[in-house]
Amino acid sequence: MTNLSRNQDTTKKPYPTVWIMLLGLIVAVGPLTIDTYLPALPSMAKDFGVTTAFIANSVPAYFVGLVVGQLFYGPLSDRIGRITPLYIGMAVYVIASVVCATTSNEYMLFVARTVQALGACVGSVVTRAMIRDTLHPKEMAKAFSLMTLVMGIAPILAPSLGALLLKISDWRTIFWFLAGFGVLNIVITKLFLHETLDEKNRNHFPISQLLTQYGELLKDKRFNYPAIGAGLLMGSMFVYISAAPELIMEGYGVTAQHFSWIFGMNAAGFIGLTQVNQFLVNHFRLVMLLRFGALLQVISSGCLLTLGLMFGTNAWLPLVLASIFFCIAGLGLTQPNAGAIALTFQKHRAGMASALQGSLNFIVGIFGGLMLNLFPVNAVAKLGLTMFILMSLGCLLVWQIDKNLDVANVD
Repeated sequence: MTNLSRNQDTTKKPYPTVWIMLLGLIVAVGPLTIDTYLPALPSMAKDFGVTTAFIANSVPAYFVGLVVGQLFYGPLSDRIGRITPLYIGMAVYVIASVVCATTSNEYMLFVARTVQALGACVGSVVTRAMIRDTLHPKEMAKAFSLMTLVMGIAPILAPSLGALLLKISDWRTIFWFLAGFGVLNIVITKLFLHETLDEKNRNHFPISQLLTQYGELLKDKRFNYPAIGAGLLMGSMFVYISAAPELIMEGYGVTAQHFSWIFGMNAAGFIGLTQVNQFLVNHFRLVMLLRFGALLQVISSGCLLTLGLMFGTNAWLPLVLASIFFCIAGLGLTQPNAGAIALTFQKHRAGMASALQGSLNFIVGIFGGLMLNLFPVNAVAKLGLTMFILMSLGCLLVWQIDKNLDVANVD
């Protein structure tokens, strides 16, 4: 495992499963941090003396930190390697988690959540870049799928874990748990991960050219169509995360425990399709699989919108949940394949490409969260319309990818 992660000559060999699973565990800090505290939002609101909708603003506050942090860690990891940024990010995450656990001011909570995200996002940036350093495109798609299996356990278990911790103690215990998980990631990095970026492949462009480098990356059609398209499709999930507690728990009167099961079911659909994707990439082109997943998401969000327009919050809950389920499950085909395509041609700026790709997801999530408040319709139609708009735009961009794009022989 060590030699595979260090040696660039291993790009033609199958990826090391244990190594990928460890990377997935590090990336899991992101969804775990978002999802574990969702069942606690009503009790947090009560504790702070505000509404649930107000305290839910800590979700987009977290997204802001993810956007900014990723854009910082990407070029940093291209310059100094992948491991040192992991230590920096996880240390920041642990400190911010402790502040979240101890604050008695809701605005300080928002600030701490943003800083917490500044630390947590290092995992997704660096691990994607490490996979790009080591593997070829179709193996990358398989690796992203396997990594999703590991990190995807987080959104399945996280709400249930949060609900369990609420029964044992108060919401502050959740953030103490997250601080401990950050310490675990530091230990994993120290004991099991090694540098994958050779000195000869590091990007030493002047810091003053950072914006120019990002601009050039955005102009590259081999990157921008799959990355922005996938960002719109993935960003819709973060819109759902922001809206779900109020829609499902308050709108339909679902308990925190049952909400955690529903949330986990959607995550299970996402994970299940990513595992199917591991086998599909052996038989179909990555672009074809990406397009099919995008269509599935558009159709599902259209169904949710129709239910909202026709029945509003009186829409039968199982149909609403089924529509959301397929919206989220479709990510299992769009995200690993779009990620592999977007990073394939970015050998010397894989960190930047990984950072920009990840940031796009959360920029869309923030923008989508604002869109939710613009439409004067019921909660179901509001979520359906927002997701349908974003997913339709993402699908349109995915269809602009050159169908003859050859990723098979890229180093």
